[in-house]
Amino acid sequence: MTFLSAAQSAAIRLISRRPTTFFSSSDEFELEITDLANDVVDDMVKYADWRRLTLLQSMPGDGVTFGFDLPSDYDRMPIDADVNRANWYTWGYVDAPNLNFWRDLVNGLASPNPGYWIMLDNQMQFRPAVAAGETAEFYYISKNAVLDKDGTTTKAQFQNDEDTFLLNERVLTLGLIWKWKALKGLEYSEDLANYETLIAQVSGKDRGSKILTPASRRWDIDSVWAYPRSLGV
Repeated sequence: MTFLSAAQSAAIRLISRRPTTFFSSSDEFELEITDLANDVVDDMVKYADWRRLTLLQSMPGDGVTFGFDLPSDYDRMPIDADVNRANWYTWGYVDAPNLNFWRDLVNGLASPNPGYWIMLDNQMQFRPAVAAGETAEFYYISKNAVLDKDGTTTKAQFQNDEDTFLLNERVLTLGLIWKWKALKGLEYSEDLANYETLIAQVSGKDRGSKILTPASRRWDIDSVWAYPRSLGV
């Protein structure tokens, strides 16, 4: 499904009209929808650790390079993600606990093999440097949830009516509906509930981790307890 078809579906419900174009239009409604669409994309990318958007980044070592630039489409690492060594299954790199500890490492504090990592200055940094012949790797969530109309290029925002969505187009439509109503000061609580219900169902099928906001309180049958039994048992 293209952006055009998802936006047209929202338009029929909102204004009882099916625009033939959006991005090339200067009409108020079409301009509002194209702007809101990218808000929906951002919200959906951050809602869950989507497997559809999960990519593997490899960093081959040379024994002297300490920092590797993050991918241009990097949004975040999945919950509980680690930085590992390719072809090693027992021991990977350790997340530096804080900046003070990292400073001590930079100043010469001894480190166990293979070492520590931290994210600084838009880089994945290591101490010591990734050894020659070894490759550090980690999974990350890409912010590029849109496929360009060329059918090859991924990007973070819609720019053309013929672009397609890498996540669920139906959720995109429902997101456009509630956001447009909110923009216009209309009642949108039911539309928001429909959107939230569907995105929860879709993300559950995708099997990625849910990103819970501090104010939320949910129980998930797939949740893993931090400690398997009562403390003291």
